[in-house]
Formats: sequence, C-alpha cells, structure tokens
Amino acid sequence: MSSNIETVQNLHPDPRCLRERGAWNGVSAADGEKWRYELSAGSNNGSVFCWANLTNQYLRGKVLYARVQATQSLLDNLSIEQAKLLISENGWVAAKVPDDNTGNHTITLQRGPFSLCEVGVYSPEDWAKLYAIYQKGTIAYPWVAGPRDATMAGEKGPWEL
Repeated sequence: MSSNIETVQNLHPDPRCLRERGAWNGVSAADGEKWRYELSAGSNNGSVFCWANLTNQYLRGKVLYARVQATQSLLDNLSIEQAKLLISENGWVAAKVPDDNTGNHTITLQRGPFSLCEVGVYSPEDWAKLYAIYQKGTIAYPWVAGPRDATMAGEKGPWEL
C-alpha cells in the first residue's frame, strides 16, 4: 500500500452500506447484507438518500461516490442529484457537490431498481489521490472504507479497502 492512499479518509459513517437508507417514493428490501431499492407501487419518480446521516451543509464541496448493482438502463444514466458529475463507469458514479448547494443528494429510482454496494464522501484532495490510484489500476474502484474498526466518520486508524 502506498502511504498516499493511507491518508485518504472516507467521511461516511456507513461506507459499506450495511444500514438501510431512506427513500422518497421508494421501498427497500434486504439483499444479502446490502439493501435493494425500487420505486413504490404507482410511483413514477423516486430516489434514495445514499449519503444519509450527513447534512446537505456538511456535503458542500465534497465528492460523493456510490457503487451500485443495477440494470444497464440505470447504469447508463447513473448520476447524483444536485451534484456535478465527475465520472460514471462500471457501476459507480462520482460527483462534486457545489459549495453553495443545499439540495438533497440522491440517486434516482426512475430507471429501475438497484442495490447499493458502497458509498464514499471525500474531500476534493482525497478524491484526487484516490482517483489517481484507481487510474493506475492499483484498486478496482476509487473507494476506501476508511480506518479499520472506525467508530465514527473521519476517524484516523489503520487503513483498509
């Protein structure tokens, strides 16, 4: 492991998505240790609060990341509401929240159901380090869980994927 990646902090308290997220006009069901989300019956529009437990104000200026398992239709249009798309490929998406934005940051359910695999919240500096390491092929996805045995978001400790 490079010491460069060891300094990256995932600021989300549940990066492995083991806890159920809230949804607007959506329902959830356990999918192994993860959660699967889809539109509520009779709804045409809905979304999942993938970065739950972090306020919109806290997310300002941060880079949000999510990896999902979904139909190709959803993957082809994967984006994060109220954030500027940086990249979307191979089932994951990253977007930067504008500094002045206070809107909700969700993934839409309009194009089909998905299982949420992992999420990340990174400073722009940490995202740049992580993405550079991903581009070198050192890691499969530009994501780290954060410190091993962390009990709170942003806690420092032994690094792990």
